[in-house]
Amino acid sequence: MIDGILILRLAVIIDELLKNDLLLFPLPIDKNGGEILDRSRTCEHRGLIFVLKNNNVKLKGSLHKYHNKGLHNYNDYFFTDLRQTIFELAENFSINIEKSILNNLEFGVNIQMKYTSAEVFRSIVNYKGTPFNKFTISGAKGIECETDNFYIKIYDKGHQYQQPGNLLRFEIKVKKMRFFSDRNININTLSSLLNYSEIVKLGHVLKTVFDDILFTDYYIPTNKLTPANRLILSNGSNAKYWEQLKPDSKEYKGGNKDKKYISDRKKYYRELDNFKKLIRKYSTSKMQNDISILIEKKCNELLKTVDNFTDYKTTSKNDDSGQLHISNIVGYCPPPAKDTRLCLTCQKDISHKRKTAKFCSKKCKNDYTNPILNPKNNLLRRLERVRGGCLLFDVSEFIVLSEQQRELLNRMNSIKNVG
Repeated sequence: MIDGILILRLAVIIDELLKNDLLLFPLPIDKNGGEILDRSRTCEHRGLIFVLKNNNVKLKGSLHKYHNKGLHNYNDYFFTDLRQTIFELAENFSINIEKSILNNLEFGVNIQMKYTSAEVFRSIVNYKGTPFNKFTISGAKGIECETDNFYIKIYDKGHQYQQPGNLLRFEIKVKKMRFFSDRNININTLSSLLNYSEIVKLGHVLKTVFDDILFTDYYIPTNKLTPANRLILSNGSNAKYWEQLKPDSKEYKGGNKDKKYISDRKKYYRELDNFKKLIRKYSTSKMQNDISILIEKKCNELLKTVDNFTDYKTTSKNDDSGQLHISNIVGYCPPPAKDTRLCLTCQKDISHKRKTAKFCSKKCKNDYTNPILNPKNNLLRRLERVRGGCLLFDVSEFIVLSEQQRELLNRMNSIKNVG
């Protein structure tokens, strides 16, 4: 369910991050004068963006997309995938996940439904009196509702990534972290996303928020309604009507204790109740109920593989550098073992490079292929010069070789014997 994150102060050692082979932070240089500018340095890696400025690192982007090598986030992202992603980030970039505080968080689900996204958008009126506004993301249409602490986003995920069927994204973007504390959800750091018991609560929040969205039904036959009911249906289907009708305590002299405010508030909820009763009585649409069931089902699917997961906790303190060693995490499941591939010249790990790569750099490739620079060829030439000289007896056993040269010679002999 977890997708986008924002961490304004990533707990990481900057010097180590700059030396990381997986990241490249270009220096901002003035094109005219050639001077290095005092600006932020940005690196994008598999859907995540690292921003370095003033001895601080900001991290933002999609954990789901990172898990998919930066390609997309339209498929299912299980809780086990989320844990693997966080462990991988901690391991690859030496991130202290306990001290990396979340500032924004996006969570939601992608669901296949029988309705088109246009039908859903047209049927939605508002969320607790707040209207939805249209927006586009990568060419895909959607609607969003902004509240004090969070956004509700609903958009056509299938169109965004050219996927078949009616793939809808329902998502909550938390812009103020009190959203979680107000709901007794303990999510505040990167490490807290490893706690199964807290992530489960997000599924309940998604369904509750969706159920609180006000839907209408434009297919109700108005000729069968009384004039009073036709007016209720017409007004209730208009988002601006509710926006104007709903009272704001800040606009009243006595605040939420003002008598006029209390009276207007009762009127608002009375008309809202009348509209909902009319929809229940005359509507034949099951859209909201159908989608609500799909959201709940999808949340359960994304969590079902971890029935007995132990919540995240540590068994030891951080090391002197302030970094938490990944092996000290209770319940840590290391990522699947990768086939380690080494550079043919310097033996450096190149597992992160493309599968056909044999060298870590052009220099190593040149050193290996150049007959003059290749240490193997150098050693063979030296031995041949000695053995081919005009000597009275064989001096091979008296040739002094370094430990590395002798190891290389033994390796070449073993390969020759196998062949």
